[in-house]
Amino acid sequence: MSTAQHPTDWNAWSREAVATMMAGNAQWQREFGLEGSPKYHWDLDSATLTFEGALGPVLATVCLVGTSSDSEGSFLWSWANEAIPRQHGQALEVVHEFGRENQLALLTTARIQGGRPEAMECLCIAGRLQRALGTFIDKQGDVTLYFTLLHLRVEPAKDQLLH
Repeated sequence: MSTAQHPTDWNAWSREAVATMMAGNAQWQREFGLEGSPKYHWDLDSATLTFEGALGPVLATVCLVGTSSDSEGSFLWSWANEAIPRQHGQALEVVHEFGRENQLALLTTARIQGGRPEAMECLCIAGRLQRALGTFIDKQGDVTLYFTLLHLRVEPAKDQLLH
């Protein structure tokens, strides 16, 4: 009997990560009544994303995985971007470490050439390694921001708090 391990097919592993995040996105949107295009607001300093949902405000704890620039044609990991609050890079340490351990340049190279497909792959891999509930993407002019959703909860209405 052979005890040799088969090498990991990283392309298949990455495709699984994308499929998992897509399924997760459909699930959290359905569970929290956030189908369609609800209004939202993100705050990088507090690492939160708030949606206006049918059930009331929904608060997500997020990690900004990275940003892409249309004009530069690249994706920049948050751990390599000094303009991003440190907690996002710290939340990505599991991804960076996994990349180092498995010699995966996609996860250890600060700036990756490419566009949305490369950024989406990085986002979904980060989500898989962080055990995220799903992902969220927002475009602000030339820059697209890629978030993983780590926790979600419905905020109680202020007038429903117990006294």
